[in-house]
This record gives sequence, structure tokens and C-alpha cells, in this order.
Amino acid sequence: MLKKQKKFTAILLIMLLAAVTLMSGCGGNDSSEGEGSKTLVIAVQDEVEGTDIQQIGWTNVVHELIYSPLVTYSKDLEEILPCFAESYEISEDGLSITFHLFADSKFSNGDPLTAESVKKSVLRMKEISEYSGDVEAIKDIEVVDDTTLIYHLSEPAAYMWASLCSDFGGVVDVDKAEEMGKDEYNRCAVTNGMYMVKDWQAGSQIILEKNPNFKTANPNVENKELANFDEIIVRFIPDEFTRVSELESGNIDIAYNIPAANREDLKSNQDVTTYEYEQAGVSYLMMNTDTAPLDDMKVRQAINLAIDKDALAESMNNVIAPTYGFISKAQAGYSEEKEAALAELYKFDQEKAKALLKEAGYEDKDGDGFVEKDGKKLTFEFCSSTDRATAKASAPVLQDQLKQVGIDVEIREYEGPYIKQLMRENNYQSASRNFEWVDADILYYVFTEASGYPWHDETVTKKLEEARYITDAEKRVKKYEEFHDAIFAQMPAVSLFADIECIATRSNIKGFAVTNDGRSLFNDTVKE
Repeated sequence: MLKKQKKFTAILLIMLLAAVTLMSGCGGNDSSEGEGSKTLVIAVQDEVEGTDIQQIGWTNVVHELIYSPLVTYSKDLEEILPCFAESYEISEDGLSITFHLFADSKFSNGDPLTAESVKKSVLRMKEISEYSGDVEAIKDIEVVDDTTLIYHLSEPAAYMWASLCSDFGGVVDVDKAEEMGKDEYNRCAVTNGMYMVKDWQAGSQIILEKNPNFKTANPNVENKELANFDEIIVRFIPDEFTRVSELESGNIDIAYNIPAANREDLKSNQDVTTYEYEQAGVSYLMMNTDTAPLDDMKVRQAINLAIDKDALAESMNNVIAPTYGFISKAQAGYSEEKEAALAELYKFDQEKAKALLKEAGYEDKDGDGFVEKDGKKLTFEFCSSTDRATAKASAPVLQDQLKQVGIDVEIREYEGPYIKQLMRENNYQSASRNFEWVDADILYYVFTEASGYPWHDETVTKKLEEARYITDAEKRVKKYEEFHDAIFAQMPAVSLFADIECIATRSNIKGFAVTNDGRSLFNDTVKE
């Protein structure tokens, strides 16, 4: 369930958009910058699949710019702060959340944005969004007056906050969406963020203009009113070399998705500033515990111990951060103590791995470098993902490391969606998988029946279900520590790494900020 990685669904939509119109205007003037206008140019890898946050499955910086959620995380993910809402309160029993809007809140087109507007937006999300489950605990929304509304919950739902704090928590102008129709609205949504859609040129770029009605209560930023740039042009540049060269030449101000091969050069370039952050999630090796040889717990334990995660990171120019547990430090629910304990318990140890294999009956009796049992070599297939660069690059390194303890790994390369299908059919031996979401609740959709995969364990499921409804942050972290104890007792998977993502700006871009989990803050951004 990758809320920022469902790119395959975008291809068909982009083709349809291109067929409908070469240039989908959203009002305003022409697409030129205009004399004297203050313009920021951004480059991203992928074209958006739409601008209606409730019709799409993944987001990028465009959606960060055009939507503003009622609440947001603090930069360190430890607090929930007001954002588009002026303030909020939670009832003592955790069953009611009261939001207070600014008295004169408006959508980007000037339509009043009232408590009733927010209610309509949430109800529409529950009806049409593929992430409607994120807000299923909201059983009723009470509109007290134009600026006050109350979410009444069926039960306290800690997992819900990640969605409320995300782009998916932005407010949609439902009346305008119904008037325009889904397709047109998805091309030119009326929203509540710092910017609004001016012009989407399919296959090329999307032009955003300053929202004249914007304000925020976000304590993470100093500028809480109108943006500093009149216009932001977001160019879609899938080619890595072109994206970087355009930044170096000064044709763009900010570039996302900086590839590993260019990072050191950019860091040494005095005209460029780089920002790195850790993926809010983990890449991991999933194993089929129903079929030999991975049905043997000792074999699975040996695989974990035989993987040198530090060497893996070094081989990939340290564009990944080794992980031992299944929650990265960029996710709410992370425990530094538990990660350290797991790193010590499962640190790289070839001799211990070999001993476990021997206990399982595997020895290299014919001297070919691979262990065997009953005359059969210990071998298994590894489905490696081709559509995630770090997954593809790590596969041969993992293959070599496991070879060092006598395990033969046969790499089979497939696209991620096909690997997911194989896993759901239980027609695989091992596979490269990845998840990404700011809250550890994503694990509920990875290691329980809710994932759609065959593997699940009663104790693991129980711990993850309990964690979903614990509102005390410290107690919730402890419950995820218990989850780790439960899943390592079964070891169906080996945590490998979190990607280290990189954004680069021209050095004259000041005030730009990136949070722990990779959110970009443009409120204070200026060009000197």
C-alpha cells in the first residue's frame, strides 16, 4: 500500500488526458511567466495522475502545494499541530475532535470554506477515495457553526492522524467538483493550499499560481499567509540526467528525486544545496514460509544474519540507511531503543548463520561452495523489483552475501505489481517488497490478512490491531515494540533498508525546508 508509489495507474490517465487536450487550462492568463513576476521552477520525475486528492492514489510536491490539511505533524513527527484549522481539541475519551477554522476561510477560487465544506469533503473522501479506510472511524461530523465542526469517532483511532496530516487531508470544494464533473475537476481542482492550478500542460508541466485566500496556523513555518512566489512551474522530467543538468545550468530552482550517481557532485557544487531525508518506510525481503527451504525457521534466521546491511549500504554509495526493525525513524511509532536492540541481536554474523544452517541439516559436503541437505542444494528464487532503483541494485549484493554462507539465490526480475500478484497467489519463494507511509500503521496492511497476502500470524495481527487505537504516543511505541517481538518470533521477512531521498536546490533559494519524513515547506521560501 504505497501512497506515493502507485505510478502504474498514472500511465493510462496521462494518455487519456493527452487525448482530451494538449493543454488543459484552468483559468487565469497564458502560461508564460509574465514580466516582473516572481516564479519558482521545480522539476519532478513523474507527472501527476490528477489534482483531485480524492481521485488519486499517490502524491508529489504538486499536491503539497495545492492542499493544506487541517492539522500537520511537527517536523520531528512527535506532535500533531494545527495547520489549515486555527486550532483543535480532542475530548478526554478520545472520541471527539473539535476543529476551529479561521473566520474568513475560503477556497482558492474565493468560495467560502466553512465547517460544512469540510464535512462535505470528508464524506466525499469516505465515498470515493481508495484511502477511505483511513477515516472509517469518523462515524459522524457535527457542524456547530460556520467555523466549528466536531468529528465523532466510533473509537479512538491513532492511525487516522497520518491521513489527516497528509495531502489526503486537504479540503476539496465538493460543490465545485459536482458542478465541473470528475474528469474536469481532476484536471483543475479547487483547493485550499498555498497555490492553485492555473494550467496543466499534459506531458510537460503544471503551472500553479498564488492562492490569494491562503492562510495557515502551522507552527512549523514563519510565513503564515500568502506565498512569496506569484507562480510555481512544476516540470515533469523523467530522465535523471536531464533533471540534474537543468538544475546545474540554473534552468530550474529545485529538483526532486536526485539519483545516487549525482549526489556527491551536487554536494560539492557551491551553486547547489542538497537536502536528504530517510524514507518513511522500509524495503524488506519477504519469504514464503509455506514451502521448502524457507519453511525452516533456522534457514530464515540464517538469512537474516548472513546479510551485511552496512556493506550493502556502502556498495550503494550510502543512498540507503540500514534497518533492522520494520519502522524507520521517519515514521510515527519508531523506537530508537528497539531498533538498537534488534541491530545488536541480528547483526551480521556469518559464522552464526553457518551454524544455524548446519543445525537445520545443511552442509557443503561436495565442496562446491553451497550447502545441501539430503543431496539437495539450498537454493531459492528471489523476485527482485525492477521499478525501484534501490531494490534492483541491492539484489545482486544480497545474492553474493548469501552465497558466502552457502545459499544459492536465483534472481528473477519483475515489476512491483507482478511481484505483489505472485505473493497474493502464494506463488513465490522470496520477494523484494517496500512500503511507505508516515505512520507505522502501514504495517497493518503488510503483515495481517488486510494485506491480501497469505501470511499472517494471530499474535502479530493482535499487536498491530491494538496499536491502531492507542492514542498515547509512548504506549503506542511500546505496542509496536511488542509487534517486533512477535514477528521476529516467526521471521517471515527480513528488514533491509530505508531509501535516503535527496532534493537539491540552487543556492540562491533560501527558507526552503524539508521535514523528517520528506514534506517540503515552501511558506518561507524566497529566491535571492
